Amino acid sequence: MRVIDCKGLICPMPLIETKKVIRESKIGDELLVEVDNETSFNNLSHFLNDNGLTFEHSKEGIIYRIKFIVKELQIKPQENKVDSKPLANHGNYIIVFSSNSMGSGDDDLGKLLMKGYINTIDQLETLPQEIICYNSGVTLATKGSDSGKSLKRIEGLGVKISVCGTCVDFFGLKDNLEVGTITNMLYIAGKLAGDSRIVKP
Repeated sequence: MRVIDCKGLICPMPLIETKKVIRESKIGDELLVEVDNETSFNNLSHFLNDNGLTFEHSKEGIIYRIKFIVKELQIKPQENKVDSKPLANHGNYIIVFSSNSMGSGDDDLGKLLMKGYINTIDQLETLPQEIICYNSGVTLATKGSDSGKSLKRIEGLGVKISVCGTCVDFFGLKDNLEVGTITNMLYIAGKLAGDSRIVKP
């Protein structure tokens, strides 16, 4: 039995990791997934049910354990990209990160949501042309951070990552960037005023 330890991972990473292992497994292999939050458990349960996989589960404390046997799956086309890079299909839109937090309300929750959002970008059917970071959004591109690694991976798929130079200097991050081309406000203003659709999570 292969154990997929997803404890400490936030949605949607446990689901992504589980799909990846399924792709690497042979029909008949037994897998055990461990997660430590109800949202991930529910997402995994829905995925297994949707794909006709019978599973057993148990809970001990905050740990959920889901056990199932791999069989041939009839996965929807959009699900079929988990173990490979998405097609280089870029849409006419730009994602703007003006903050390191997503939404308003609780700041800790906002940072978790932002991390989850960035981790899903490379799974989208249509990738953005560019990602622009300014204000505290530039801290998402720093070395050693999960978001920095994710943005680096997204850049590898042909998505341009641009970061505000003034903001980088303000936060003292010039030598600590994992990814991104330093740019200026004239460039950013031009992009925001252009024809591309602006997505600001």
